[in-house]
Amino acid sequence: MALLECRKLNKKIGTYRLKDIDFTLEAGMVLGLIGVNGCGKTTLLRSVMGSYRLDPDPEDGGELFLNGKHFAKEEKAYRSAIAYVLENYPFSLNMNAREIGDRYGYYYPGFDLKKNKALLEKYEVPEKMVASRLSKGQKIRSQLAFALSYPAKLYILDEPAGNLDVEFRDAFYQEIRTLVADEECAVIISSHLVTELEQIADELLWIGRAGDEGTVRYFGSVDDMRDRYRLLSIDSKEEASIPDKLITGKRIRETHSEYLLQGTKEDFGQMLPVGLQGSLRYPSLQEIMYYTEKGGER
Repeated sequence: MALLECRKLNKKIGTYRLKDIDFTLEAGMVLGLIGVNGCGKTTLLRSVMGSYRLDPDPEDGGELFLNGKHFAKEEKAYRSAIAYVLENYPFSLNMNAREIGDRYGYYYPGFDLKKNKALLEKYEVPEKMVASRLSKGQKIRSQLAFALSYPAKLYILDEPAGNLDVEFRDAFYQEIRTLVADEECAVIISSHLVTELEQIADELLWIGRAGDEGTVRYFGSVDDMRDRYRLLSIDSKEEASIPDKLITGKRIRETHSEYLLQGTKEDFGQMLPVGLQGSLRYPSLQEIMYYTEKGGER
């Protein structure tokens, strides 16, 4: 049984709706959540956390299970098994990090105040300084210290690394890999730093936006996703020799053009002229997202 199951999640915020979001997450895995701004990544994370309830509305629905616990029928057990680090600081800005541990740690089984204090020192967070005076990076590190102070099953990280300095960011990613190494928990991390996300995630959940709806564009391993695409760089005059069926996105210049192609290895071998096949390369995750979301430009 998967550690986390998300079944046909629908959630409407204003005029925008996440539609039929389906995915599972096994213990020991890091899931990278990607998509353009406004596609609903934070809405999905807050729904999984239980911060956004699934209202009795025709456009809301779905089920969530964490470690076998139903998000609504066993809400306390479900929510207490989640730890999180959010872009927007979730605690009182009038409290310091030590007070936050004392006050909120009570609600999480197994919260260790001594460990929390040690982590605050390790991450160089002034534990007696009120949160309103902390830098953005210190607020992230403060949340991380809190999240790692109790034995959660699911760690939700919403844009955690953007405000961290490069040196600590590397240590942060190492913490994530260490966290899942014993295969007792899992991590969902949303980040616009897709190049770094590509290095740490085992699987990807790509939310695509179409008008006022967000749907799953891709769910699976990083390697499987990259294997579906090739990037082709050619002289612009060779455009006519590329089958439209393969083209996902493109960037046309006066003398030089790039095409993102989608298909199987057999498609690339059979549908492209032999002379172009030697110019193919595997794209990065960032390139796949850029060309897919842009579609094409001239």
